[in-house]
Amino acid sequence: GGVVSIQDPQALLSNLISEPREAEWLEFKQNRFVPEDVGTYVSALANSAMLAGVPKAFLVFGVEDKTHEIVGTNLKLKDEKVGNEIFENWVTRLLSPRINIEFVEVFVDQKNIQIIAIDPAYISPVKFKSQAYIRVDSVHKNISEYPERERELWAVTSRLKFERGVAAAHLSVEEIFDRFEPKSLLRELGPERNSRAAIIDQLIDEELLIDDRQNGYDVTNLFALLAANNIEEINILRSKAPRVIVYKGNSKLNAEDDVTGRKGYALGFSGLLGYIMSKIPHREEMRHGVRKKVYDIPEISIREFVANALIHQDLTASGAGPVIEIFDGRIKITNPGEPLIEPERFIDAPAKSRNESLAATMRRLGICEERGSGIDRALTAIERQMLAPPLFQKVEGSTVVTVFGRQSFADMSRDDRLRACYQHAALRWESHNPMNNQSLRKRLGLNDKQYSQISRLISEAIEAGLIRPLDETQGNRNAKYVPFWAA
Repeated sequence: GGVVSIQDPQALLSNLISEPREAEWLEFKQNRFVPEDVGTYVSALANSAMLAGVPKAFLVFGVEDKTHEIVGTNLKLKDEKVGNEIFENWVTRLLSPRINIEFVEVFVDQKNIQIIAIDPAYISPVKFKSQAYIRVDSVHKNISEYPERERELWAVTSRLKFERGVAAAHLSVEEIFDRFEPKSLLRELGPERNSRAAIIDQLIDEELLIDDRQNGYDVTNLFALLAANNIEEINILRSKAPRVIVYKGNSKLNAEDDVTGRKGYALGFSGLLGYIMSKIPHREEMRHGVRKKVYDIPEISIREFVANALIHQDLTASGAGPVIEIFDGRIKITNPGEPLIEPERFIDAPAKSRNESLAATMRRLGICEERGSGIDRALTAIERQMLAPPLFQKVEGSTVVTVFGRQSFADMSRDDRLRACYQHAALRWESHNPMNNQSLRKRLGLNDKQYSQISRLISEAIEAGLIRPLDETQGNRNAKYVPFWAA
């Protein structure tokens, strides 16, 4: 059970009506359309599909439920409204978490059939108007009446990850090689395979493909995200392509360029990074007799922050993907999903990811650093160029990293200076060489005569609870300082 291909609506319908009876993930209706009922059905079917272990649920209009006879309906789901609001927007807005639902239209002998294809949620049971429902003997019930099923559903949702969901079902080998680039992906993961059969076998071993036992293969969201030729062609991933907006000046008033990536992350990352770096001012310098480009913001830092945005985004957030905004003097990188650790602990805390498989594969591909070390390297490069310290923020369900260009100590705000002091103390502590007045002076591009300015800044940082002296008994001249959390 659980046929999920919606690429071929006719085949989908014939598969659904050939099911022996309505299942927990499948409901047939003739013509009755009540928006409120449909909302509760979507919740119940999504949750029951999760429990049944099928990748999609279906609500079909125009089919008699006992006989599965095609009777047709005068309903047009895409045209339906609730008040002045389009039904699709209305129902999606009232579902939490937001899930992917799709309307499919099929005509059989001039009879109109309307299908709602529903993806389950991978993070929690699906609620409609703050209530979660479930199917019990083809009737939908409030899940709170069935506590054991609710417990089971929570257990399943925490175990099943979005990456393992199905992006496209029942594809042939030809379709896989046409719509994705498995060879390029596996070349990086090694060892290289030459025959198509060997490549398909390796993709199954890597859990990127699922053999559907019907002469076809289901493509996982993870494989599609990494190796799609065009992410936007895959409905559930349509909004996950990274978008780069280049502004003229310091505000959002004037956008010069607005580009959305098409390729999967593994295939498109170097092109994405190259495009971003081409928009950052740079100069040529001779280093060891070789002419090198030196960017106003180091490439290693941009690389790490962009890779983190792709890896740590909330893939279940509908309609949102990573955005990189380039202004004069700063770059802002936003990804959907609040950080799983507090922003001030990005430097030291072990990395946590919503998307473990994506993170592990991106590390194997060399796109990002080993756990936790990438942020350190990004900040070290920023300090070496004496740039203003980056700003890590939690903003309305998103994670935002703002990277700044060069700024003199005199031009920095008090917050910038305190942040520079805290980040420097954290980096030095991580490298077992605690911060002192001299190291912070050097980091901020000041000379020995400006000792007292740095002393004042250190005192303010202690007062703000960002750092503390390593040894309270030391005199100021030789004092060393550590971040507030240092053990």
